[in-house]
Amino acid sequence: MDRPDGAGSLWLLPGGGIEPDEKNVDALRREVWEETGFTVSCTPRLLWRRIHTFGRNLTDGRGLTKQYEDIYLVLADRFEPTAGNNPEPSEVGIFHEFRWWSVAELQATSDLFAPRALPSLVAGLIANGPPPQLAVLGE
Repeated sequence: MDRPDGAGSLWLLPGGGIEPDEKNVDALRREVWEETGFTVSCTPRLLWRRIHTFGRNLTDGRGLTKQYEDIYLVLADRFEPTAGNNPEPSEVGIFHEFRWWSVAELQATSDLFAPRALPSLVAGLIANGPPPQLAVLGE
């Protein structure tokens, strides 16, 4: 998708909001299916929590939103992603590309990711396996 500041692209992981009375893992399964067409049938493992603050930058903090993003490990065979299941009109057309990245490609690119540390997080995951406990990430 295009970066909000217009300075290039931003790569995002599949995800979105949790519906009322929906469990986190059920939301993960729904969002991944809507945004990629993949059916999560395994038990996903929670790896990282990203805490992200955005909005107007006022000195008193008004207008700021704090967002919590849980990032799970989901194992999948390679598949052809599709946005054809996405019911959210505001998301249709803003995502330009799906991509499978190698660790080397992640580490070599100057593209921006959310979370920003995703290339190094994935490299660490491949090299060392999942973290022993939930790791909390900054912006």
